[in-house]
Amino acid sequence: MAALQARILGAPDDETEAATDLVEAALAHPLLVRARAASGHGRCRRETPITAVEPDGSILEGVLDLAFEEDDGWTVVDFKIQAELSGPLARYRRQVGAYASVVARVTGRPATAVLLRL
Repeated sequence: MAALQARILGAPDDETEAATDLVEAALAHPLLVRARAASGHGRCRRETPITAVEPDGSILEGVLDLAFEEDDGWTVVDFKIQAELSGPLARYRRQVGAYASVVARVTGRPATAVLLRL
């Protein structure tokens, strides 16, 4: 997949190799191993749009990068690349925390927020 995208974008070999290494490392991460196991049981959602009215009346809209359910509840993962994390980290933590809060309210199950840097 990286080779195909590299050809489409005209990326040099070193960028293609770096992208491939990043994807391989991410897929080997224990969190994503758990997500794959959940997916095998139909308990995983990717790129899922959400909309919710917050207790203060504001509207929250977003897209869950990844959410998966295990016996003890949901894990909501937001992926960020290093360049995105150069700004205020608290903003991204609030974002994934808000998403997890919505998942918990909608499902009636606990939800843990995880910010995963790639």
